[in-house]
Amino acid sequence: MTTVYLSQDSYAKAKGADVVDAALRAHDVSVEYVGGHGLAWLEPTIEFETPGGRVAFGEVNAEDIPLLVRLAQLEESLQQHTKYIGAIHEHKFLKPQNRLVFRNSGRPTLNKRPKFATLERLLDREPASLIEEIETSGLRGRGGAGFPAHIKWRTVADTAADQRYIVCNADEGDSGTFSDRMLMEGDPASLIEGMAIAGYACGASKGFIYLRSEYPHAEHELKRLISICYDNNLLG
Repeated sequence: MTTVYLSQDSYAKAKGADVVDAALRAHDVSVEYVGGHGLAWLEPTIEFETPGGRVAFGEVNAEDIPLLVRLAQLEESLQQHTKYIGAIHEHKFLKPQNRLVFRNSGRPTLNKRPKFATLERLLDREPASLIEEIETSGLRGRGGAGFPAHIKWRTVADTAADQRYIVCNADEGDSGTFSDRMLMEGDPASLIEGMAIAGYACGASKGFIYLRSEYPHAEHELKRLISICYDNNLLG
C-alpha cells in the first residue's frame, strides 16, 4: 500500500489539509500525519513514499488527489505533475539549513509513543552536571532577551523549596514568530522531553505550559502527546 505523508500544522489546516485528508482516504493509501516543514506558502503539502525516497507536492487540493495517487501507485513520472516539488529537503529554502530544534519536522512522530532517549540517557547523571553542561554549551533562550538557560536552571535548583516547577512560556508574544507553535504542533515530544530534562536537573517534579488561546491545534497535539506519555508511564 502506498504511504502518503500529510502536513498537519495550522498553516496546512487553514489552507485545506483536512479536505485533502478526506480525499486521500477515499483511495487505497496509508496516510501518516506529520508536522509541517515551515514552507507555509506550499501548504497543504503531501509526500508520497517511493522506491527512491519521499516525493513532495505543494499547494495540493482535493481535485489533485486521484491523479497523484494513480501516478504514485503506478510509479510513473511524478515529476511531470505541475505541483511537483521533489525531495523536500532539497528545496532551496531548506537545503542550506542545519535544523536542530526542527530536526523532526516532517517525520511521522505524531500519535506515536515517544522514545525520550536523551532523557533516559541522562538519568544516571548528577543533576548539577547537567546544569554545568548547559552553561558550557552557551544555550540561551530563543526569545528576544536571549537569557542564558543555565542561570534559570541553577537559580531553580539552588532555591530551597518543598516544590519546584518548570514553566514553559509558549505565548509567542513577539510579532510574527510562530516557530514555537510549529514545534508544538509537529513535534510536541521534543518540548515535553526538554521540560522533563530541565525538571530532573532542577529538582522540579511538576510542569506547566502557558499556551495562548489562539493555538487550539497546538493545545490538541500537546494534550494528546501528554496523554500518551501518562499511558506509557513516561510522565507521572
